[in-house]
Amino acid sequence: MNRLFWVLAAAVLLILSLGVGEGPRLAGGAAGFILPSGSQPSWGLSAVRAPEAWEITRGTEEIVVAVIDSGIDRTVLALADCMWINPGEQAGTGRDDDGNGYVDDVHGWDFRDGNADSLEGSRLNWHGTFVAGLIAAAFDAESGAGGVAPQIKIMDLRFLDSRGLFFASDWPKLAQAIDYAVDNGARIINLSIYAKIEPPTIVRQALHRAAQENVFIVGIAGNDGARVGYFGRYPEVFTVSAVDQEGQPASFSNWGPEVDLTAPGVHVLSSYPGGSVRTGSGTSFAAPHVSGTAALMLSLNPELSPSELRSMLQSTAADVGRSPGDQHTGAGLVDTAAATGAAAGR
Repeated sequence: MNRLFWVLAAAVLLILSLGVGEGPRLAGGAAGFILPSGSQPSWGLSAVRAPEAWEITRGTEEIVVAVIDSGIDRTVLALADCMWINPGEQAGTGRDDDGNGYVDDVHGWDFRDGNADSLEGSRLNWHGTFVAGLIAAAFDAESGAGGVAPQIKIMDLRFLDSRGLFFASDWPKLAQAIDYAVDNGARIINLSIYAKIEPPTIVRQALHRAAQENVFIVGIAGNDGARVGYFGRYPEVFTVSAVDQEGQPASFSNWGPEVDLTAPGVHVLSSYPGGSVRTGSGTSFAAPHVSGTAALMLSLNPELSPSELRSMLQSTAADVGRSPGDQHTGAGLVDTAAATGAAAGR
C-alpha cells in the first residue's frame, strides 16, 4: 500500500511539474542552422559570413526593416514569409483601423500611387524586390541566393516610379515614407536610393527625426565612381560602398570620408519580380547586406542604439587590405558573423 502511494504521488508531482494539459514547457534549445545538403551560399552571403551568423540567429519577427524603394513583389515565394503585417490593420475593410492615417496599410504603403498596395496601380520596378531579397529572402538551395536575416520582417514603402526614378516634386513623399517607417515600428530603414540634387529641409528633418527615434538608417555611397552623393553625405546615414568578389572596390562605387563600411555589390544574387533569381550590381545591393546584419544584431539585442550598431559594425569589419578609414571601403567589409557575435556579447 505504502509503495503504491509513493508511486502515485510521484506521478502527480511529474504531471504538476510539466503543467496539466500543456506538455513540457520549453526553456531553450539548440541554435545551430544547417544548410540543405550540397547547397552553397552565394558569394555575397559567404563573403559576409552570413551562414556562420545563422548559427547564432536568423533574426526575429519583432525586428522590422523598412525598404523605401520601388515596391516589393510579395508574391515571390522566397519573400512571402518575411513581409511585415501591420498588427492594427485589417485587410480590405476600407477603414483606417489603427488610426495611423493610412487605410488598409497591411504591409506598408505605396507613396508613389497613394494606395495601400505596391502591387496595385503603376507597374513595379524590379529594384525594390531585389533589395528586399538581399535583406530577408528565404535561402534558395538551388541558386544559393537568400537574405542575410531571413526571419525578420520587411515593411514595403514604395517611393520610386516604374523606371526606378523620382523627381523634385516627390520630396514630400519621401519625407512621409521616412515618417511612416518611424511611426509604425521599423528599427532600420534601408535607403538604396540616391539623389542628384541636394534634398530639401523637409527630407533632412525626416532623417534627423528617424535617427532621434533610434532608427538605424543604411544608405549608399552611389554608383558614379565619384565622391559620395546624397543621401550618403548625411551623418544620420550609415553609408555603404561596394566591393567585388576579390574584395576590391567596385569601379562604379563612390568614395569619400563618409563611407562607413563596404559590402558585396558586384554580381550578387537576389530575387526578381515573378520569382526568378538574377544577378545585379550596385551600391544599392551592398547596403542590404548591412541592413540584414544590423537586423540580426537587433534580434539578439534590441536595446542597441544606432550609434552602438555603427560602432559594432565598424569594429568587427573584416580587413580588405586597405588602411582603416580608407575612403573607398571605410572600416572594411561587413562581417555578419563577427557583428552578430558582438551583439550577443561573445
